[in-house]
Amino acid sequence: MEIRRDLDDAGILTVTLDDGAKNALTPAAFEGLIAALDEESDARAVVLAGRPDILTAGLDVKWMAANGRDGVEGLLVVFGRCMMRWWTDPRPTVCAATGHAIAAGTMLAMACDHAVAADGGWWGLMETRIDFEMPTFGLALARHNVRADRLEDLVLPGRRVDAAAAVEAGYADEVVPADQVVATAQTRAAELAALPARAYAGTKDRLRGADARAVLADLEADVRALTAHLPA
Repeated sequence: MEIRRDLDDAGILTVTLDDGAKNALTPAAFEGLIAALDEESDARAVVLAGRPDILTAGLDVKWMAANGRDGVEGLLVVFGRCMMRWWTDPRPTVCAATGHAIAAGTMLAMACDHAVAADGGWWGLMETRIDFEMPTFGLALARHNVRADRLEDLVLPGRRVDAAAAVEAGYADEVVPADQVVATAQTRAAELAALPARAYAGTKDRLRGADARAVLADLEADVRALTAHLPA
């Protein structure tokens, strides 16, 4: 997985995922996404983008099958840490979902402050359909983003929805043509970066900080419970 970083003259950092295919996520990808925030302290706002036609189709199932229960546990722990790191970064964060944003892709979008969806992309927290329970960090993101009257209807059956329905439900915030997603996300990031940074960061922490800290405190135990049924 290549993770490109481009910081423009206005201080907007664009972080782009590109593995040349489905942007399947491994521990190295999540570690790279954490590093992008930790190491780019000069950025005033951050855009997370995918390659053409896809943000990500989710976790790398081939990697998971090859690395056993211990590997899956490690993957889910760094996945959870990455989601909480992006969710609580004090700067404005905007997701440019350039296409499909399935499973972990939907979580990445929800971990950002604003998400721009490409017309024609598919979304959904589809873990139930692949016989996987939703981790607590995913539920925390969903509870903060998804309409309360749609949450269980979408998450329990792992329902897949199109981009317009993703906005209606709360997974994303707006839909634009695919070729306008990145530019729109960069514009939204610049608009948010123009707000008073101290107040923005403080309010974000008041909205999410306590829940994020609770997730992180229980992360390893939650992951062990999720993976207990897997073969060693």
